[in-house]
Amino acid sequence: MSTSREQAEELIEAAGARLSARRAAVRRLIGVPPSERRAQTQALLLDAGRELFADKGIGGTSVGDICSRAGFTRGAFYSNFTDMDHFVQRLAEEQWTSIVNFVDESVAGALSTQTEGPTLESDAELAAGLAELASRLLGAMPISREVFLLQNEFAAYIARTEADGGGSPLREGYAAFKRHLVRVLVEGLASINRACLLSPEDTTELIMATAVRSMRMALSAAPDAHRPGDAQAAGTRGAQTDDADANSDRGSESTGANAADPDLTAFLVRTLPTLLARLSTPVTHTADA
Repeated sequence: MSTSREQAEELIEAAGARLSARRAAVRRLIGVPPSERRAQTQALLLDAGRELFADKGIGGTSVGDICSRAGFTRGAFYSNFTDMDHFVQRLAEEQWTSIVNFVDESVAGALSTQTEGPTLESDAELAAGLAELASRLLGAMPISREVFLLQNEFAAYIARTEADGGGSPLREGYAAFKRHLVRVLVEGLASINRACLLSPEDTTELIMATAVRSMRMALSAAPDAHRPGDAQAAGTRGAQTDDADANSDRGSESTGANAADPDLTAFLVRTLPTLLARLSTPVTHTADA
């Protein structure tokens, strides 16, 4: 009996050593640019993981599920990622990089180069200026079913696994996205001679929270449900269509947007101009002596 136990312990120890060696080898490869073949394998595995995480959640997805969806063996997975935690972090990093690039490309050349815009004297001018800024912000925010589900998964993953509060691709990616959106907000308000009442960071958080709420409401609503103001929101979106067409194909690819999705922006379109008006104030400039 003791001999069998010793043999089992030796086998477990040997397996642990092999696993440690394999993980160490993968870690050494992390800082090295991958070969074309390895990069393609990683991309296919990450694509499969993104789809599965959106459909089943991180907790409901196994390494075997990812490999089956991507058409690879488990060996291919573990030769590219140390474990599921490493895979989730890589996927989050890829997702946030894609989102940040989407924001940058969406607003490139759209914002005025003026540091100070004209003072909007009439209510009609103010409403038009705020509506234009709302359109810019809406175009810079990745809104789709997949993005909504993935960000919820990543947020829950951080809460469960990163209680120490340290830096990670998940936190860093969100912070980078927020910085880019803050820039759009601050420069957009300056172009109509306004500034945030709260800090730009807090104002951006409120806008992002409204976007999340807009997606949640649309995804939770009955298929034929209509809320007050939907017709007006549809008209507003129609006015924004020309500006968004140039980015639509790229935006769908980068952020998982799907033409069959319900209208995830309806609540945001209805409320964003009013939010911008209430959360900003005119800038008073002192005349030069």
